[in-house]
Amino acid sequence: MSEDEAPDMDEADDDAGSEDDDARSEDDAGSLREMDREFDEEDPRRPVWQRVGAACGVAAVVALVAATLIVPEPPKAGASTTSILAYYIQHRHLLLFSQWLTGVGTALFLWFVGSLRGAWAQEPGPAGELSAVAFGGGVALATGALAGTGANLTLVYLARNVQNSADLVRALYVGQALIFTLSFFAAAVFLAGGGLLIRRLGAPWLGAAGVALACYDLLAAGAISDFKGLRSPTGPLPLVAFVGLLAWVLATSIVILTRLGRGEGEGLDDALTGDVVVEETDDAVAEETDDTRAEENA
Repeated sequence: MSEDEAPDMDEADDDAGSEDDDARSEDDAGSLREMDREFDEEDPRRPVWQRVGAACGVAAVVALVAATLIVPEPPKAGASTTSILAYYIQHRHLLLFSQWLTGVGTALFLWFVGSLRGAWAQEPGPAGELSAVAFGGGVALATGALAGTGANLTLVYLARNVQNSADLVRALYVGQALIFTLSFFAAAVFLAGGGLLIRRLGAPWLGAAGVALACYDLLAAGAISDFKGLRSPTGPLPLVAFVGLLAWVLATSIVILTRLGRGEGEGLDDALTGDVVVEETDDAVAEETDDTRAEENA
């Protein structure tokens, strides 16, 4: 053997070794994925945690409704500085409790959104993608809600100390209202993704409602041009969008809890897709029957 051929043989051995290592890595990765799927299928606690996620959705709605109702109606965006300060000073303790409830409701909402994501993250096709869209919109919505709560809470704390700073008072008050209003852009993403996801998985009426509310939220997020009236951040457009969002979350949570109860231990994806599978089976049987009749006639 010549000296020139020896390096070529060494390189061939190295290439073969690399290919073997790559093949082993792919086999190991495939085995791990298969083990994960088997673990998910056999984990009896999976439906329990999905029920917890749906229950968190119901609890989030209760907390946010309570946070809204325990305080008097706030001043409009165009109200005088004196009216704004009087509102925050006179109702300080109720406002503090309301902001805490808002934080609790937001935390529960995040758990609900994470539960939706976890239930369908591993599903093939559009279901996994739509769950990611809904999750991203939900996280952005919660971030906006907490940011607005922080600005509002700052005004609650400092109302007595900033009575001589009219510009600061107005900036904080209008700022938190604008943050709340602009958060409906994120709410639109959450509702659209969640609506299309639920629609594909056996609840078409709820899915259609989510998509319709998403379109409305895009309109409500534009209520930033006036200090009073319909296009004001403290006007009726954002309020109706807020009520619609809570209603959809509540309805979705109840539907999930109901379907899981009927599923008797099945996972959320199986429970919600049960109706869809039945419809697909019926369609397949009908197609086979038509084909059989066509062959007989031929």
